[in-house]
Amino acid sequence: MSTEQFPHRIVILPARRCRRSRKIMQYLDERGIPYTRIPLETDEGVAIAQRYNMRASPGILVDGVSHNPFEILDPDRCRVDEEKARALFGPHRGQ
Repeated sequence: MSTEQFPHRIVILPARRCRRSRKIMQYLDERGIPYTRIPLETDEGVAIAQRYNMRASPGILVDGVSHNPFEILDPDRCRVDEEKARALFGPHRGQ
């Protein structure tokens, strides 16, 4: 994978049994977008969440900038908004 194809470094901090976490990671997996997964319940996950003042799960970092999951999720249906996600995560395989 080239940095041109995937220009962003993405870190997802999923919470155990969190539907939003599953939906966002599923979105990334289905599109072949690489990301680093750090469980929120781990010492590293807790430290990152505190450092970036994350208040919702999953925690999302793109190039070291924290993003609220509701920036890309439709809260009523818990679905990823394709246009908003593409704007945040960048292009994906097949684009």
